[in-house]
Order: sequence, then C-alpha cells, then structure tokens
Amino acid sequence: MDQDLLLQLKNTLEGDIETNADILESHSTDYSIFKIKPKVVVFPRHSQDIQKLVKWVQEKRGEGGCGDINLTVRAAGTCMSGGSLNDSIIIDTTRYMNEILEVSQQDLGFQTGPTEHRYPISGLARVSPGVYYRDFEKETTKQGLVLPCFPASKNLCAVGGMVANNGAGEKSLKYGQNKDFVQELKVVLADGNEYTVKSISKTELEVKVIEDTFEGRLYRSVWNIIKRNREDIENARPVTSKNSSGYLVWDVWNEESQTFDLTKLIVGAQGTTAIITEITYKLVPLEKFSNLLVIFANSIKDLPAMVHDLKKLDVETIEVYDNHTFTFAVKFFGDFLKDKGFLGIIKYVFNFLPELFLVLFGGVPKFVMLVEFVSNDPKEIHSEIVEAQRYIKKYKVRSRVLEKQSQIEKYWNIRRDSFKLLTDHSKKLRTTPFIDDTVVPVEYLPDYLLELVELLEEYKLLYTIAGHLGSGNLHIIPLMDFNNPKTEEIILELSPKVYKLVKKYHGSMTAEHNDGLIRTPFLSMMFGETMTQVFKEIKEAFDEQYIFNPKKKVGATMKDIKNHMVQPRQN
Repeated sequence: MDQDLLLQLKNTLEGDIETNADILESHSTDYSIFKIKPKVVVFPRHSQDIQKLVKWVQEKRGEGGCGDINLTVRAAGTCMSGGSLNDSIIIDTTRYMNEILEVSQQDLGFQTGPTEHRYPISGLARVSPGVYYRDFEKETTKQGLVLPCFPASKNLCAVGGMVANNGAGEKSLKYGQNKDFVQELKVVLADGNEYTVKSISKTELEVKVIEDTFEGRLYRSVWNIIKRNREDIENARPVTSKNSSGYLVWDVWNEESQTFDLTKLIVGAQGTTAIITEITYKLVPLEKFSNLLVIFANSIKDLPAMVHDLKKLDVETIEVYDNHTFTFAVKFFGDFLKDKGFLGIIKYVFNFLPELFLVLFGGVPKFVMLVEFVSNDPKEIHSEIVEAQRYIKKYKVRSRVLEKQSQIEKYWNIRRDSFKLLTDHSKKLRTTPFIDDTVVPVEYLPDYLLELVELLEEYKLLYTIAGHLGSGNLHIIPLMDFNNPKTEEIILELSPKVYKLVKKYHGSMTAEHNDGLIRTPFLSMMFGETMTQVFKEIKEAFDEQYIFNPKKKVGATMKDIKNHMVQPRQN
C-alpha cells in the first residue's frame, strides 16, 4: 500500500495502523497450511473505526485504481482453514475491541439441543469480538453461567472467531453450535454503518423489506433468494448434527415459529457478509459436579453402537482420540507439566500411574473415549454412570470412572491440546489440516472410517484422529513433509476424494472449522451448482463489491489453494 493511502488511513482512524515487518509476518499465518502477507494491519479502537474504514474502502474503490483493497477481520488467528488471511488489510480486534461489556443472570426459558435434550437459558452476555474465550469464561463462571459451545482451542481462541466459524466443541452433542447461542449481533455492513441483527417476526420482516435503505434492500434480497430457492435450500439442509459449510441459509426462515433470523448468515460466514462489532450470547447454568467415564477400546466397529446406547442417558460429551494422539501426548508429557511447580508435577505424574499400568499390562488402546456426566446432584451422576457401565459391558472394553478434577483434567488436556502438541513438536513432518473436520451421521462412522483409512494408507500418510465421537465429527490431522514436492500434489488429489466419500455417507466436509480457503473450492461438489449459486447471491446481497474477506465461501479455486500453500508456521 502506497504512503499516501497509509497517511489517509492514519488520519481517518483512531486505532493503530501497522506496517511493521514483524506484525505483517505474524498476521501472514494462522493454524492453516497457508501464508498470505497483508499490506497493512489495522487495530481498531471501536466500532466507529470499523465504520470509517469500510466507508474509506468504498470511497477508494469508487475513485478507481484501488479495486484490490479489501478487509479481513481476525481475532486470535487460530483458524485452521485460512479464513483469517488476506493480502490487503487485516483488521485485528484483539488489541482494543476486547471488552466484556455485561454478564447477567436472566430466565429466558428453555432451548432444545441436537439430542432433544431441553436445557435452560439462564443468562446473557454482551462481549466484543476480540475477547479471548478463556477470559470470558472466567467472568461467566463467577455468576454460575457458561457458554457451552466453546471449541477445543478454548484456551487460545477469541469469541469473534468462534462466531465467524460457527465454532463448537466437546459439549456440542448436548447443546449445539455457536449459531444456537447467538442472541443478537451488532455488525458493520458494506455501506459502512452499524446495525443490530437478531431474530424478527414475519410482521417485522414485512416492514423491513419495504424500506428504501441499505438494510431494507438487504432484507428484501435475502428474503427473495430464500423464497425463490426454498425447495433446493431445504433439500440441501445437512442431516448431520453439526455443520459450518456454506452459508446457513436453511436456518434463516423458521416456518414453525414464523421468524426470520439474519444472524444465521453472519454466524459461520467467516466475515464475508459483515464485520461483527458486538455479540450477545445466551448462557446456560454451570453445573457443579462432573464425572468422567473413560473407555479404552480396540475396535472402531463398536464405537457407534456404544454412542447410540450412551446417548439414551443425559450425557454431556462423548469425545475420542486415537493411539497416535495418546502416544504423542506421552512422548511430550513435559508440556503438561509447565508452570505446575514441584509438588504439582509430583501430583500430576502420580495421577497418571493407573494409565502406566494399563499400558504395561494391556497395551496402548486404539481409541480412548471420554464420556462426561455433569449435574448439580452427585447421586444423579452416579446413577447415570452405573447405567452407562451396564450399557458398555457387552462390548468387553476396559473403563475407568474419574471423580477428582485433577484426574479428569489430564484426559481433557490431551484431547484439547492434541493439535497444538502436534504443531509445536512436529519437526520434519508438520500438521496439515486440510481434511481435518469431516462429520457424518454416527451410524455411518465404521464404513466411512474404513474407506477413509484406505485412502490415507494409499498415500502412505501418518495421521492422528481425535474429535467429537457423539456427533460423528472427527478431526483427522495428517503429518506431512512440506519440503517434499509430492505433498502439494497429495493435498490437491486427496481432498476431493475425501469429500466425495463424505458426501457418499451423507456428511459435511466441515462441522466447525469452516470452509476458508482450503474448502471453498469444493462447495459445488458438496452442495451442487444450484446451492453454490445461492451462496453467491447471498454474498452479493450483503457485499456486492466483495470488500469483505474475498475468496472465502465464494470464488476460491484450486489454484488459490496451490498459490498460497506453504509449510505451516513454526510456533
């Protein structure tokens, strides 16, 4: 970006305008396999800065000669699909737009999750997009509340990225994804003004669509797209319990409640439709007690049947990781001991003695299942676990019941930190998230995984498996050598083969990590040409000039993947 434009930006905004080489380098990568260097990084101080920035870009484009200026919002930079990367202007919200504005207890009735479990909504929180989830959770727990749709990267990610990716994690089996907990959003649209977006009634919609304003035209365009393509949209609705692929057009109009919710085209949109400036989240009660049933299995075949049985109970989570993940965690056990102090280390090592004996006498299990039960009543948890043990007895698997938090946490550390451990410690072979987030209905998992493993073996890949077994959402992370010229070829060849297999088993190519640059070229394979055109129309209804995060959701090609693929960053 030339000096005149930079000077204009500095005179327009109150926030920081950075072109420092280290800043540009740090914002050239996320947790994906891409590197794209921006021209400038903007740290806005408030939503007014974002409004001014959008209007400035519109003005420069209108003057001609600046058609390549665009905006990509970034929070913690933990995206695994390349969604937070751009070669123009990056907007980083973590420096200043990181306020927890309000957390309050409120009785908002009940909500129903993917397993038909009804749970109360007992509070609301207003938060800026640059707030780290770990800080947010500290504040909500003070009032006995929690946002249950946090991802495995809960200690690293920020809430803006959670919303933009429609993130979810270990509790999604019971509660759902970010789209289910966003009550209201404040956003800057492509006209450079800030709006409040939330679910509205049909009567309110009828008023909106006749307004001769940017907002009115947007509502009118989206409503017409949905009406015109209603049958195709409904037929394309994913049958999986989780999905972050495409725009969530099937969730905008609710026929039963006669409501229209434009937040569904902002949640999971990766900043391609609007720039989020404030989030209002629904919260659930934080239950006091939890126990973990750890199941050690040596066959994938029995896992879906076990999940089917366990789902009959009030299960909070059903997670899994494989023997490669377990072995890797043992190899780099020291990472879990950081900052624990001498006594803490002794206690932590002592807690792992049962696992040592387990491995010595029974070998490393192929899969470790984590089944969590939570309640305010310990007796209720006990009875649920007794019933769960009765269910799994016929599968002849080993298991342990953990009640102490220190014992429970060691297993969650492995599950939550598995990707970061791989990223930090892989040397020649690097984490390569490109088929990392597939989801299929649980009943298809054995056949799907069998064929998937055959594909991976065909390319002689080393990989780990971890994820949300209860939802059929597994994270397959290959470890690859980016100095090998065949790596690029394998990624480009294997991706469509995996997504063809996902479609065969009625799945989605991304449950929670989103499309980004790595999966956008395959959206037509996943949804067909008609729906790909619907996504394009949705994008252009919001952002006709493609100012917001171009080549995500719409417009990326295999060539874009190839051009930006590099060795993942060294942490």
